[in-house]
Amino acid sequence: MKVQHSNALGNPTSAETQQERTPEQVAQELKQLAERFQNMLPEAVRTGKSFDEVERTVFQCLLTMGLEAMQLFVALQGDGDVGPQIVTEQEQTLRRSAETARTRIRSIFGEHSFREYTYSPGRNKRIELRGVSARMQLPATGWSYLLEEFSQMFCVDQAFNQAADNLAAVFGGEFSVQTLEHTNQRLGKQADTFLDNLPTPQPKSEGELMVASADGKGVPLVKADAGKVAAFETSKKRPGNRRMATVASVYTVDPHQRSAEDVVAALFRDEQPQPEAPPPKRPQPQNKNTTAHFPTSEQDGDAEIPISGIHEAMAWMSDQVDARRQPQQTLIVHMDGQVSLWDTAQLYFGAKMVEVLDFLHVSLYVWQAAALFSEAHDQREKFTRQRLLKLLRGEVASVIRGLRRLGSLHKLKGQKRKDLLRICGYFENNKERMRYAEYLQAGYPIATGVIEGACRHLVKDRMERTGMRWTLEGARSMLNLRAAFQSDHWKTFNQQRIQTLSNSAHPHRNLIHNYQPLNLAI
Repeated sequence: MKVQHSNALGNPTSAETQQERTPEQVAQELKQLAERFQNMLPEAVRTGKSFDEVERTVFQCLLTMGLEAMQLFVALQGDGDVGPQIVTEQEQTLRRSAETARTRIRSIFGEHSFREYTYSPGRNKRIELRGVSARMQLPATGWSYLLEEFSQMFCVDQAFNQAADNLAAVFGGEFSVQTLEHTNQRLGKQADTFLDNLPTPQPKSEGELMVASADGKGVPLVKADAGKVAAFETSKKRPGNRRMATVASVYTVDPHQRSAEDVVAALFRDEQPQPEAPPPKRPQPQNKNTTAHFPTSEQDGDAEIPISGIHEAMAWMSDQVDARRQPQQTLIVHMDGQVSLWDTAQLYFGAKMVEVLDFLHVSLYVWQAAALFSEAHDQREKFTRQRLLKLLRGEVASVIRGLRRLGSLHKLKGQKRKDLLRICGYFENNKERMRYAEYLQAGYPIATGVIEGACRHLVKDRMERTGMRWTLEGARSMLNLRAAFQSDHWKTFNQQRIQTLSNSAHPHRNLIHNYQPLNLAI
């Protein structure tokens, strides 16, 4: 067998320089490495080496020993010979290959290779069983599951070339950018399935209120794929190749009552007098699940039916709500004023939802209105404070009338008049979602900080870096994997995918249950 590892303890580094070794030879090498490792530490103390130097040396030693340990594990498996032929549960006869075949697997420690017999129905027929590979439940790809997992923990936060460099800096060797991209797309598809079937939280871990929220975030696509996705709902001066991914989030939270004055003070970051008793802590979102969705399509006979990313997102949100919502639990659907979002939400949730217009977007519209009537910052701030307090007290109609009256008094014309009509129209169209006095009294959340944060952390921080352009499938895979990674389910996702892939790669593993591996003769 051939090995490749670091030379921190004076070992050969090239797999090509290694001769085939018996398990006893590998075990002896591992023992010698451990002894040198043990002796190295007192020597480092005696010679006064720095903590940093020793830490780096120890890490490299552990990588070298890890490679030898895994190589011993592989060597003790033998060659997987379970006889000239075997019969599957489906009564199919599989015959042993005339010679052993070379199999390679790369772990986090380096590359391992071994020889094993294979079984198939006959010559030039598909191999149905690789005995040693099945016994060790190796993936069908050339990387171990742990190496795939570690590699994607770098890739979901870094450009692929940077991730390749950093993986090499940590584990040694070389990492192909192309392999990292292919791995990301494979795991992204697996994450897509996982995100559609997330574990249901225990009811006792949930908050009193259920909140569903969605928003759109642009992703720069390559030109060829940008044409496959509809552009932004609202006109953009220069949309370029950016296309919308719909980010969706579902979580629960306990009620938190506030006054209109409390909300405005928080928005303007006013200094508050020190209270005699500490205020109650703001409830934190519980079991927050977030995904991002591009348009897709489904086959209906010979026809291909396009499905918008908004419908995909709302369908996912609906499934989450159905799985988690308790009887009589209030469902709050919380979004900005995008018409298509609310129209689609109505299809999925109907009368069972409480519609809440994001108050942060409302405040931006009020600031825009203030700029129409004054250029002085202090006057604009005073104007905004007054109108926000009115809106939070439920005086939406009064604010709309007041803005229109001010427009007449100031005789606004041209673009300023158009902007005022747009702002008033926004409030008029959404006034039923602006019952903020009721919401505050009931303790409902009124700002979409969770979904705004999700758009930034899930999409923008990775997908919108300078010069980046994504294929549609590449963007979809990356966002799926980032959603799984940023959730509380990363460990569960990896456990489930390993189980699924192992069962798929080795359907006849039960045929080697009587196989006897080698014994170590030292």
